[in-house]
Amino acid sequence: MLFIAVLSASTVQAQEFTGDVANGKSLFNGQCAACHKLDKKVVGPALGDVTTRRSKEWLYAWIKDNQALRESGDADAIAIYEEYNGSIMPAFPGLSDDDINDILAYTIEGSKPKEVLVDPNDPVPVVAENDNTVLLYILGGILIFLVLLLTRVKNTLKQVQGEGVTTLAQDANIFTRTALKNPRIVTVLTLLVAVVFLQQLYLGLMVVNVDTNYQPSQPIKFSHELHAGTNQIDCNYCHSGARKSKHSNIPSANVCMNCHMYIQEGPKYGTEEIAKIYAAIGFDPESGTYIEDYEQKPIKWVRIHKLPDLAYFNHAQHVTAGNVECQTCHGPIQEMEEVYQYSPLTMGWCINCHRETKVDVKSNDYYNDMHAKLKEKYGPNAEITVEMIGGLECGKCHY
Repeated sequence: MLFIAVLSASTVQAQEFTGDVANGKSLFNGQCAACHKLDKKVVGPALGDVTTRRSKEWLYAWIKDNQALRESGDADAIAIYEEYNGSIMPAFPGLSDDDINDILAYTIEGSKPKEVLVDPNDPVPVVAENDNTVLLYILGGILIFLVLLLTRVKNTLKQVQGEGVTTLAQDANIFTRTALKNPRIVTVLTLLVAVVFLQQLYLGLMVVNVDTNYQPSQPIKFSHELHAGTNQIDCNYCHSGARKSKHSNIPSANVCMNCHMYIQEGPKYGTEEIAKIYAAIGFDPESGTYIEDYEQKPIKWVRIHKLPDLAYFNHAQHVTAGNVECQTCHGPIQEMEEVYQYSPLTMGWCINCHRETKVDVKSNDYYNDMHAKLKEKYGPNAEITVEMIGGLECGKCHY
């Protein structure tokens, strides 16, 4: 949180900041963006024109240790502190003069209006939507074909009744002649096609949500690589239920707002995806306040990991009691831009894990009595697996 309050002073003369803009942007995003933007106030003021409001020397002193600047009796520093009701900005003594120069250079460059050159002869690009239009056309075509086919069969049967099979068979094609002479064959073929179709439909439905690499589109582009990887946010911060309950909860929008009340622009998707959170919960980023009497709209996340109802699984038992890492089942989640099902989640996969996973009998006091009995049964140096404590009993998962 950098530059929490750099405000209202007399305009200074133009200053030169010829630093590394790219490095300044990186430092700004890492140190300042939680409280500041270039073009509007968030927690602190907009910083796009800060170099026109303060001298270079004053900015260096303020950023490195604003408390020392206030204690020195600097009137502007004291006025800022009072204007923001005593909000204290962290000191950044670790930033060198070159680093600060780079940040200030970025505030100048990043505030310049972007020029967009448009060739009037170029067509306007159209963003392709991910819909099912082609599939609907295909299904529509199949439906029309079936209607025409049924109409043809109906007319054929009428002709058979009026003219007789012999006369019609001379003019009909080979398929019609076969159907007229061997109606049982047509019936058998129809049943065969229906059975094959229903079988494939059943197999297709059975693999939904229990197949590796299942990766549905989500209503908001949420990057686990950015949050869990780059920012190293603990999985349990958002999915707090994994430690305490059977289910690992989907975080509510309020959890998102703990950070995104202040971070209003992301490095990957800009403001577009974060704006969807605001639209769901009713937050006005301009004023930094929640909208009164707003009808909130739930975010319709698509569930990825789903066990059948006949199987019991308790997250707390694995995460808290078993000290199982999230990545054991969910894979390298910190590297996933978009989450997919990493493990098969089948019965055989679970059983193999219970056979191979060793129980920590030393650091978990909850199972002291059980561990003592296991050591007595298998020996003091035996490696106790989940299988040995009942991990393969049917009733543990199916009851």
